Amino acid sequence: QSLSHGILSINTGLNPRDNFVLGDGDIQYLTVKNLTTSGTIDFSGCDTITESARNIIHARSDISIGDILFASIAPLGRCYLIQNEPQKWDINESVFSIRANVDMVTPEFLYMYFMSDAFIKGATSSSTGSIFKGIRINTLLDTITIFPPKNIIDIFSKQVKKMLMLKEQKAIENQELTKLRDWLLP
Repeated sequence: QSLSHGILSINTGLNPRDNFVLGDGDIQYLTVKNLTTSGTIDFSGCDTITESARNIIHARSDISIGDILFASIAPLGRCYLIQNEPQKWDINESVFSIRANVDMVTPEFLYMYFMSDAFIKGATSSSTGSIFKGIRINTLLDTITIFPPKNIIDIFSKQVKKMLMLKEQKAIENQELTKLRDWLLP
């Protein structure tokens, strides 16, 4: 079944161009470079934007808990499942915000699917672009895949959700410890 058959919807962030200026404010502005292959966000080196710029971006991205951030530029397989309300950050246009239709599939199942070697291999072979290879929204939506019955997906997601929450908690703890280390060392 194709992903475009009501399984998910995709939004993107916004490029600064004529919309806003980078470097002002204290809201972090994520790009594909901030998504890691281990499924976390690396906020180091983030540009910043103002709250008014975030409002402009958020009108398009509409990111919220349960959405999957997906790096559209190679290397593919850099995804992040939003588990806490995104208050002080938003995304640019090269990051897709994927929302699962929970009547058909769970966010956890889709996240694990997008991180899988099989998906990455297939999507990479469909990548286009001369300077930066990437995947377009329509190419992603046209991806054909097989999904198990919804009751199996729900059982799978119930188990995986616990691990993903623990992973998120440990990633936050590691970031705090890194900040503390960097403050203590000097």
